[in-house]
Amino acid sequence: MIRKISKNFIVNVLLISLLIIILILPQSSMEAAKEGLLLWFNVMIPTLFPFILLSNIIIHSSIISYINYIFTPIMSKLFKLPGVASYAFITGLLSGYPVGAKITADLLTKKSITLSEAQYMLTFCNNASPMFIIGFIATGLLNNSHMGILMLIVIYSATIVTSIIYQIIYSKDLSSHKKKSLTKSINKKISFSLFDDCIMNAITLIVKIGGYIIFFSIILNCLYLIPIKDSIFKTFLLSLIELANGSKILANTQCVSSVKFVLLCTLVAFGTFSVHAQTASVLNNTKINVNKYIISKIINAIITFIIALLFIPLL
Repeated sequence: MIRKISKNFIVNVLLISLLIIILILPQSSMEAAKEGLLLWFNVMIPTLFPFILLSNIIIHSSIISYINYIFTPIMSKLFKLPGVASYAFITGLLSGYPVGAKITADLLTKKSITLSEAQYMLTFCNNASPMFIIGFIATGLLNNSHMGILMLIVIYSATIVTSIIYQIIYSKDLSSHKKKSLTKSINKKISFSLFDDCIMNAITLIVKIGGYIIFFSIILNCLYLIPIKDSIFKTFLLSLIELANGSKILANTQCVSSVKFVLLCTLVAFGTFSVHAQTASVLNNTKINVNKYIISKIINAIITFIIALLFIPLL
């Protein structure tokens, strides 16, 4: 009880402090909010919205049954998961945070996977997209597409290693899956009613993501005001607040390219607090343990850091 009151008190103090800073420095806060809004509008909506909409339609229609039927032999051997997990894995890689978590939560809600399977899937299905890594970071910020390809290899290799580690941890809760007949599961048709529901669901999620990006952009701006001597350590800690702005901070910092490479890989693998907040929001109505998910991202970031160090000679 005392711990809960103490936690609430700290949160309240932080929120009030944030409000005071915004009132004292409205122009700076407005610029931070504007940057977050433009990032959401110009990058997140065009890249995420189509994936979210199509994923909603696929999961709530009979298509997901075919995916389960086709991919179960592969997913069962590699990850001890049903075939539907392949959709969360592939789409999570292609579309980026937090779509992998959203699809995993939807599959759990539809009872296509168990709670243990969902918890395990989150250790490797929720990642940054190739477009974000190669397009936004490597090409847009660093003007070095070669580094982007290496970042992609490092980050996704670390994800696979993390999945192997957690497969051992969850081995007792995972079971082999076999192909099942489609006759019982294929009974839903795509209709305008389903399409409308999926559109509203996608809009709700994309607006939530925009809100988190703007909010954490303002927090990042406020943290810059803390009078601590600039260092690579401070820069990395600040970058952990929000992914896009954090990537920009690390890309613009004055250090050798090898250090930027390792820190950017680690940052993207971890996901930042803004991404974790977005992920928590899509898992809100499930029994998935968000704390366990965050721990898995920390482990993934450590593994990424080690692998990135090994890749430095290839830069």
